[in-house]
Amino acid sequence: MNGTTFRTIGVLFPPEEAGPVLGWSSAIASYGAFVIPVMFGIALQAGNLQLTFYCLGGYYVTCFVINFWYYLRPGCEKPGV
Repeated sequence: MNGTTFRTIGVLFPPEEAGPVLGWSSAIASYGAFVIPVMFGIALQAGNLQLTFYCLGGYYVTCFVINFWYYLRPGCEKPGV
């Protein structure tokens, strides 16, 4: 996680919820340092790196759509956060 995530959580959530949400998101983010290398290790053993890149690309597109829907589209609840 980077500084933008820490700042955004403080804006999106009330102060009494920001701490637990930040802790939870930090715990989930720590799995990224484990899961992505494992995915590449399995793909290398199977000889199919292309599928891993497609899966990661799909994940990033999904993240973009979710962020657009909740924070960037006209009429969203918390615009520009």
